[in-house]
Amino acid sequence: MDTNRINQGEMIAAVAALLLLIVMFVFTWFSLDAGGEGEIFLDAAGVDTGVNAWQAFDLVDIILFVTILVAVGGALIAANATSVNTPVAVSAITAGLGILSFLLVLFRVISPPGSGDIPDAAGIGIDRGIGVWLGLILTAAIAFGGWRAMEEEGVSLADQADRFRGGGGAPPPPSDAGGAAPPSQPPEAGGSVPPPPPPPPAS
Repeated sequence: MDTNRINQGEMIAAVAALLLLIVMFVFTWFSLDAGGEGEIFLDAAGVDTGVNAWQAFDLVDIILFVTILVAVGGALIAANATSVNTPVAVSAITAGLGILSFLLVLFRVISPPGSGDIPDAAGIGIDRGIGVWLGLILTAAIAFGGWRAMEEEGVSLADQADRFRGGGGAPPPPSDAGGAAPPSQPPEAGGSVPPPPPPPPAS
């Protein structure tokens, strides 16, 4: 493994992905705001109203985890100089998953999970913890890292769309550096020359 083979974009995406994995476990993403008296009661009872990403989401956490695997895997593939046959470049997949993850986290920042099930008259709300804000930043970093890696590899979205549809075509055959061999000469017509007649016998 040679980390010098990892380009800047792949490194950004991989580091952001590893940090996102930590943030998903360690930090609080959402917490229950039960109001003044309710908050006092829950604190007195020792109830933890905060949840991390794995506890808060049903599907988004799986997508985030897949994004982490792809981002880290792309860096490992580059470091090991491994050839992987994928429909599109790994950097493009990383960028796409990073954008998708960012949009999903942004949606949950706007509409926290479970907020629609709580009636307004209940006086209970959902607070956004530091984890969801860090997650938003890190998913954006993964998307940027994937896009940056595409630039460094000379990959464009249009090229990847053609490649995914199978319209890239076959590469041209390698040129023959030695040149073509000259055609063989046909055999010379006329046959061989007959030998001279033997000398007459001596008298």
